[in-house]
Amino acid sequence: MLNESFLDIDYINYLKTKCILVVGITLRSGVSVSNTLFNLKIKHALSDSKNYEELAVIRENLLDKNALFFAGKQDENILNNIDFLILSPGVAVSSNFIQMAVEKNIEIVSEIEFAYRLIPFNNYVAITGTDGKTTTSTLTYEILKNTKKSTLCGNIGEAFSKHIFDIEKDENIILELSSFQLETIKLFKPKISVILNIAQDHLDRYNSIDDYFNAKKNIYKNQDKNDYLIINLDNKYTRTLLDSIKNVSIKTFSCIDSSADLFLNDNDDLFYNNNFLFSIKKRVLIGGHNRENILASVLIALLLNIDEKIIENEVLTFNGVAHRLEYVATIDGVTFINDSKATSLSAVVSAIKSFDKNTILIMGGRNKAVDFSSLAQYMKGHVKKLILTGEACHELNKMINYENTKIIVDFDVAIQFAKKVAKKGDTVLLSPGCTSFDRFKDFEERGEYFKSLVRLD
Repeated sequence: MLNESFLDIDYINYLKTKCILVVGITLRSGVSVSNTLFNLKIKHALSDSKNYEELAVIRENLLDKNALFFAGKQDENILNNIDFLILSPGVAVSSNFIQMAVEKNIEIVSEIEFAYRLIPFNNYVAITGTDGKTTTSTLTYEILKNTKKSTLCGNIGEAFSKHIFDIEKDENIILELSSFQLETIKLFKPKISVILNIAQDHLDRYNSIDDYFNAKKNIYKNQDKNDYLIINLDNKYTRTLLDSIKNVSIKTFSCIDSSADLFLNDNDDLFYNNNFLFSIKKRVLIGGHNRENILASVLIALLLNIDEKIIENEVLTFNGVAHRLEYVATIDGVTFINDSKATSLSAVVSAIKSFDKNTILIMGGRNKAVDFSSLAQYMKGHVKKLILTGEACHELNKMINYENTKIIVDFDVAIQFAKKVAKKGDTVLLSPGCTSFDRFKDFEERGEYFKSLVRLD
């Protein structure tokens, strides 16, 4: 267990004076926060809009069996005497319950902010963006762990707060961060922050793409000239930061603009400050969009003075992450690809572009108010058949209006149909563009189920 001298004791003592409510009791976030508080001997209550029966399995994982627990309707009475809220990412700040807390001037922080204040070191690498967060964060971790102990958490794997008793003072902490996790940032200050890209996403939670982008911008709000913000010059939104930010040291990457600090040319040759580094032509990682993810990871490593040979080796041998353009199998000449993590328009476009032609694309699930009407133009020449499934299948059909489309609501039947109509040389690509919550608990469960159906004789 971590020596408590590494923890911010003043912050711990501050929390002990507060009446704390943990809102959103998920296994990944809410439970981790509660158990951390329990281990620090900090009293707290918990609340969730689900009822006690729905939360039964989750509550078994709570260490504090005596904590006050509010389940079901979240009304104003729950907030009586509460003066500190810790939010799970799934709880929107705009929700009625949280807005009641705002009106009562209750302090509100995210799980990330809570954990950061416990160990406010200066060796955080924070990565956000619409697409590519998981791939970039994982590749960055694989590179950095070669030189010293590193931890990868946040929106990937386990919650940050679950790791605070294992982290050593000098290690690298790589955090994949969603816009949800960044909404209530107050003090969080990474040494290196990255905004990979911005595209239309989560418009069921945000009023506009500008609101969504503003949440992402919190990643650098506390940085200064001694810190770095890495941005993608090839994305129209992130490029605007080049002229609007003055108080942070900005570093850039690009596959188009050779003036970027890190530039990748059409021959897959990498140049840093106009000096050749190495070629990524022989990389294992598929997908044209992954060129940008590689650039971001390489630039992080260079800023942390990692040896170029270590960077090159990890980049060339890295084969990606589960559920993101993941190779599943080749059966009777048909290749099956699991891209269950693709829950945005831009992610689906990237997936489509990764395969030349003869693709059978499977989309669907629960839409996040994303407009897919522009997708058809990217599908031409790539997608031979579109299969729409799940809750949003009819909505997607109206938006995409693709000439060769089959609507099959049931996910199992849709996969079996794809297997039946696929011919030798085809690629069956699950790239849903939607969340999994119409049927599955998360994209991982959907991806694993897809793989099981593919391999089923």
